[in-house]
Amino acid sequence: MDDKRKIKARGRPKASSLRKLTKSVTMKFSKPDYEQLLRRSRQANRTLAEYIRNSAFEAQVVAKHSTEEATTMRNLVGMANNLNQLTKLSHQMGFYRTKNVIMELLEKLKSIMNDYKTKERRAR
Repeated sequence: MDDKRKIKARGRPKASSLRKLTKSVTMKFSKPDYEQLLRRSRQANRTLAEYIRNSAFEAQVVAKHSTEEATTMRNLVGMANNLNQLTKLSHQMGFYRTKNVIMELLEKLKSIMNDYKTKERRAR
């Protein structure tokens, strides 16, 4: 009665539910970018989907600027605008009348730039 032998399943074993790819993401690329992706995927000997998936998970994404840095930059832009206005005013009224205001503004600028430099060094 060997007819009741276990029959082995043929083919590739089923992927676990954790490894199974069930979600998709649609992306659009320009023609040159798409061709560059294809070229890179071929050089890596991967399918385009594998290449994009690996690139997405292996890449290190760095934020452009934190909210604190963006605020600092806005302040710097505002101060630069003020400095330009004071320069114009000093040309019209004379430098000695606007000297104190300009010196205070320069000190504030130096302070902000020094703070930014020390924060940037700590981030590295």
